[in-house]
Amino acid sequence: MSTYTQDQLTALRDAYARGVLEAVLPDGSRIRYRSAEDMERIMVKMETSIGVRSPNQNVTYPTHSRGFDSE
Repeated sequence: MSTYTQDQLTALRDAYARGVLEAVLPDGSRIRYRSAEDMERIMVKMETSIGVRSPNQNVTYPTHSRGFDSE
């Protein structure tokens, strides 16, 4: 698995925020993405690798009932 740096993640976030599909990394290399969704997917991988995001962040939405059966 690749090792990412916080600087690389920051550069990718900046490019994503500006709406461009190409990022220039701190080491001078360039990377071009196919879509914004592709960038989002890579950002999640980078965040997980760096430790900014837990690998299994699940969202649970609360539900409620009025207590009546719908018969």
